[in-house]
Amino acid sequence: MYVLPAFAALLLALPYDVRETAPITHADVDRWAAAWNSHEIETVMALFAPNVAIDQPENPKPLDLAGTRAFFGMIFKAYPDFHVVVRQAVVEGNTAVSIEQVTGTWSGPFIDPATGVSTPGNGRKFDHPGVMVLTYREDHKITHVSIYWDQLTVDRQLGITPK
Repeated sequence: MYVLPAFAALLLALPYDVRETAPITHADVDRWAAAWNSHEIETVMALFAPNVAIDQPENPKPLDLAGTRAFFGMIFKAYPDFHVVVRQAVVEGNTAVSIEQVTGTWSGPFIDPATGVSTPGNGRKFDHPGVMVLTYREDHKITHVSIYWDQLTVDRQLGITPK
């Protein structure tokens, strides 16, 4: 009769880091999308392990932690209304796949990660599907992200001549 409340009290008494070793769930994907949508660089950075690596079409090589900070800072300036809606999430073990719809307006400067060239925003909007494959540590910190999206579709929506 008192077993469930006693178990809950015991669980809450555990140090926070012990509770963070619970399995990866859809809540982790929700936290990922909420961080993007917060446009708060510190909220985003709190998700990552120090050894994070991020791959995506625009980057000539995977981003490390410092590159990740610069990337998100630039995204939030270039697309101040950037928004992610998770359409579906698949979680297995320490990997999550977030299938998303991504929208925004190119209002600020975009700095090409491959060339460093800055291009001013033109006010055009984008709306495209994307997929994020997220690898987590046991403490729910992200160690690797692979971002997949159709660059040609986005370039056309934004009026960019494809490379």
